[in-house]
Amino acid sequence: MTQRNDLSTNANDLPMNSLLFWLVVLPAVGIIFIGARFIIAPLVGAAGFGVPVDSTDTYAYLWAKGTRDIVSGLFVIVFLWIKVTRQVLSAFLFVVALIPLGDLLNVYINTGMSNITALMIHGGTALYLIVLASVLLKRN
Repeated sequence: MTQRNDLSTNANDLPMNSLLFWLVVLPAVGIIFIGARFIIAPLVGAAGFGVPVDSTDTYAYLWAKGTRDIVSGLFVIVFLWIKVTRQVLSAFLFVVALIPLGDLLNVYINTGMSNITALMIHGGTALYLIVLASVLLKRN
């Protein structure tokens, strides 16, 4: 008798040789890199985020953001590794899209429209994740 994993079924997971698999890996690896940058070079990370800081007093918050980003990316990698269904992966990506939306609001509230590049990156990331999650659901 085979045990069934409710999170994964072989017929409905995302095969590693598919373009869609790599389109999911891309933002996961990207956010892990960004998180590492916040831990290794917090002031550079903050500037890249769109809300630069000028003091090492904020390192604790920047390191917390770096940790959050690394863990978010690792969740996606683990979900792919354990071969969760596309529905589970899609639901996770829809929820994860709230992070760059929150980041967009954070940048806008703190800098207004003065850093349009950061606003576009955060908004574009949220849009990418929403479209990707939608495609994962549609490709069932």
